[in-house]
Amino acid sequence: GDNLYTSSVLALNPDNGDLKWYFQEVPHDDWDYDAGLGESLVLDRDGKKLLVHQNKSGFVFVYDRTNGKIQNVWPMNHVYNWVQRVDPKTGELIGRNPPRLGKPAFICPWIAGGRSWNSGSYSPKTGLWYNTAMEVCEEVTVEKQTPVTEPAAGLFFGGDQVAKHPPSGEAYGHLDARDPVTGERKWTVNFKYPPIGSVLSTAGGLVVHGDVEGVVRAYDADSGEELWHFRTGSGHRGGPISYSVNGKQYIAVPSGLGSLVLGLYPALWPEVADFPPGGALFVFSLK
Repeated sequence: GDNLYTSSVLALNPDNGDLKWYFQEVPHDDWDYDAGLGESLVLDRDGKKLLVHQNKSGFVFVYDRTNGKIQNVWPMNHVYNWVQRVDPKTGELIGRNPPRLGKPAFICPWIAGGRSWNSGSYSPKTGLWYNTAMEVCEEVTVEKQTPVTEPAAGLFFGGDQVAKHPPSGEAYGHLDARDPVTGERKWTVNFKYPPIGSVLSTAGGLVVHGDVEGVVRAYDADSGEELWHFRTGSGHRGGPISYSVNGKQYIAVPSGLGSLVLGLYPALWPEVADFPPGGALFVFSLK
C-alpha cells in the first residue's frame, strides 16, 4: 500500500499542527527512497509561490506551496531505472521497477540515493541551485529475515545489496549548477568518487565544496571555474559555512571522512577503505 506518510512532503499549520496538504513522492517505497534529504527551497517565480524538494530517488519535485500541486518534476541523476520516468505534471511514477523476493535486481540509483544526506545550496544572486549527485547502481536481493528483538532491536533490512557500476560505464559523482525549477544545467564538475559533502554558495559569487579525497575547492558561481583549492588531509562529509567577524569574511570547513554511506564505497573502490579518517575544522579568510 501507499504507507502514508512515508516518502512524503507535508505542509502543516504552524499554529495548530493541522495538515494543510501533502504529496507522497514515492508511494509504496520499495527502494528506500525517502524524502528526508537536505534542504527544501522556498522560491517565488512568475507570480507563483514554489517549494522545491529533492527526493532520495534523485528526482526533484516542484510544488505550488500554497496547495501542494505539482508544477514540475525533473531528474538530478543521469542514471536511473527504478522507474521509467516521473510524470512532470502529476508526479505519477511511470514504469516502476521494484525488486522481487529471492531474485537479484539491478537498481539505479543505489540504496544511498541519487544524493545522500548532504545538502546543496541555492544562491538568490545567480538563481542557481548548487547540488551533488551520485551515479551509482546496486544489485539487491530481497530476502525473508527474522527481526532481531533481543537484547535490543537490530537493523531489519530485508535483503542484501552491493554497489555496482552503471551499465553505461564507471560509477561517479558530480556537482551541478542548475535552475531549481526547470532543472536546466549551467555547469557541472565530475568526481571519481561520488561526493557526500554539503555545498556552500556565497553572496560574493563563490561555491565551496569538499570531496571524498580531502580537497576543498572554491568555484566561480557563474561559470564553475575552479578558483582555489586546499588539501585538508581527510575527506569531507559535513558542510562548510560562511561568517564574518569585524567586517572580515571567513569560510569554515569541517574535514573528517566517515558515515554509513562511505562504508558502501569499497565494493567499487577498494582503496577508499584506506582513506584517512579525521576530525578537524579548517577556517579560511577571504581577505
